[in-house]
Order: sequence, then structure tokens, then C-alpha cells
Amino acid sequence: MVFEAAFLSSSLDNVKLKKRILELGAHEVGIGDVSVGIAPELSHMPLAISLAIQHPSPHSQNKGAYPYAHFSMTIDRRLLEIQRIITRGIRRQGWRVLPIPPDSCRHESTFISRIFNLFPHKTAATCAGLGWIGKSGLLISYRFGPRLNWATILTNAPLKASNKPVKKSFCDQCTCCVEACPAKAIKNNNWEYTTSYRTMIDVDKCASELQKNRKRYGQYACGICMLVCPKGH
Repeated sequence: MVFEAAFLSSSLDNVKLKKRILELGAHEVGIGDVSVGIAPELSHMPLAISLAIQHPSPHSQNKGAYPYAHFSMTIDRRLLEIQRIITRGIRRQGWRVLPIPPDSCRHESTFISRIFNLFPHKTAATCAGLGWIGKSGLLISYRFGPRLNWATILTNAPLKASNKPVKKSFCDQCTCCVEACPAKAIKNNNWEYTTSYRTMIDVDKCASELQKNRKRYGQYACGICMLVCPKGH
């Protein structure tokens, strides 16, 4: 409530906004200009607030299950709460805002589920300068590697976007995820901002492995590429 009152009594401030999002529990936050290439349906909100929460150590997971398989909903509930607080504050100042929830909170019956195909969280994060797309197809944060859950808030509020968007991969010659992938689905191609996801990942092989894991562990989950990535350790 204090944060909302501050929103209403003063103009938006990048530094205060980012500080408050971190205070609410996020580990990464940035603002990116996503106006280039954004779907026409969303073009009236050219800025994206990208926020993420770090995964706990996989060593705390239950043995016998794939790493990172049991905690996403807990993290995503916290991301949703942060989104609600920030969205409410921006909207009350009269600006347009659209929260795009974490991937695990997608429900096909809702309107927002259709937005996922129009605007991925990875676009917000790379435009905000927070990381790049790894050979695994995951967003690789400079600080935390791929071990983060992401959410996005689109807005037309007068915020200052990062002047250092990421447009190419920094995986270079690393092949840790390529060699570790149990499905052999990672093609060892470095990403650039114009790269198609399908040139990097064999989606059929990946989907087949997830299906196997659903039978083994009850979830469409893997996480091996997250576990072995040397970035952020």
C-alpha cells in the first residue's frame, strides 16, 4: 500500500520502481523497448518490465526426480503477486498496462493465454539487457544463468528503457547443454535476435522427452540443460 501511495503521489521513476520490485522478492528486473517487431495487437504498449525469481538449489529437490521439477508454481505465485502490485500502481496513474504471467500459469481458457504466442518473456528480458537466448533455447541471465522463472508487464508508462539490449549469444563455444541433453534436441547453434527457435532446438525430440518425464514423474519437466549450464553458478 505504501508503494501504491508513492505511485499516486509522484511520477514514475525507474530507480524506485526497480528497487521496489527487488524488495518484493524479484532477483532480476529490467525495462526494455519492445516496439520493434511487437505484434500489432500490443503495439500501444511499447515498453516491457521484465522480472524474474531465481530457482532454489536443485540439491534441495527430491531424489529420483528431474532437477527444477517441483518448485515452479511456488515461484510463479510470487511473481504473480509482484505483478499485481506493480500493475495496480501503474494503472492507477492512468497508464495502460498488461501483465503477462509466468509460463506455468498459462491456462488455455483465458484471454491472456493467447498473448503468450504474441509476446514471449524472452523478448522482454533480452530487450531489457538482462541476458541472451542460450543454445538450449532458455533465457541465460548474466547473473543467474538459466535458473530463473520470468514474468513480464507491458506498458505505455513513461519509463526509460535499457540502452543495452542483447542481440546475440554469449554461449560461444560452450557445449555443456548440447552434450547433456538426454533427447539430443539441442543443435549447437548460437542465437541472434533474428534467429528462429526451431533452428536451435529439435522441438519434436524435446517434446518426446518431456512426455517420457510426465510418465516417470507426473510432470512435463526436464531441467538438465539448466543444471549443467556453467553461467550463474
